[in-house]
Parts: sequence; structure tokens; C-alpha cells
Amino acid sequence: MKIASHFEKIERFDALRNRLDQFEDFEIWFWTTMNAGTNAVNAALHATGITEDGSWYPQQPGVYMVEGDQPDSFVAAFKPMGDVLHVGRPKIEKPIPEKVQKIADLMDVIEEWRDPCVRDGEPVTQEIVDKVDTAYHEVIALAREVATEAEGV
Repeated sequence: MKIASHFEKIERFDALRNRLDQFEDFEIWFWTTMNAGTNAVNAALHATGITEDGSWYPQQPGVYMVEGDQPDSFVAAFKPMGDVLHVGRPKIEKPIPEKVQKIADLMDVIEEWRDPCVRDGEPVTQEIVDKVDTAYHEVIALAREVATEAEGV
């Protein structure tokens, strides 16, 4: 996806996230948080030139959906690294700038709670919500900062 599209998607996820109750709706609140954060990671990676942006969409690591020959059609294609699906998937082999690494580290804080709380039913506490929420806001702010700095280069 393109950088601007990532930020538009973040806005949509954030609008939904803000309407949800962090406890009653934890699973969907968490997924909107994680998906918005992944879009922030991708925007920062594109802005720093680590990965390519474009009108293609990840399906599996290295496989992207691209526009087909027919209108409104898409086909699978191998492409250079574009959007990552999760931090570390696929693994990036290039040096990562400090701010982008900080974003990735913060996403690890968020994703730490996926399996225990979303998949395994661990009770959600205020401490967990606060950790996820704080990391999320830092991720989004840093991604915007990275993108703005890249525009000024």
C-alpha cells in the first residue's frame, strides 16, 4: 500500500477503536489496535525506503495482490518487500533506523498480549489495557514523525 493509504487506514481503525469499550470489546479493540499499528509500521518502513510502497497488497510474505488485466481484478504476484504482515514477518534484512526500530519494539509490547488475552482467554486488566494503549499511541506518533521527516528530505 502507499504511505497515505496506511495513514487513512489508521484513521479508520482509530475511529472504530475509540468507540469500543476496552474491556467489554477487548478482542476487537485489540485487533483494531494491532492492525492500525501494523499500518504505522508499514508507513514508517516505506517512508525510510526500507520497503517499497505501491498499489499492491500483501497476501503472504513475498506474495502480493496486484491489479490484474481485467478491471477491478487482482492476481497474486511475487514482488520485492512491500508491506509486512507483522513485525518480523517477513524478516527485514536491511538496517532499520532507530525510530523505526522503536516502533517495531512497541508493536512487540502490543502483540505480547495477543495470545494470552485474545486467544487463550487471560483476564484483561487495567494494566494490560494501559500498556497496549500507551504503546499504540507512541507507535502512531512515531510513524507520523518518521513520515513527516522523510517528506522534508
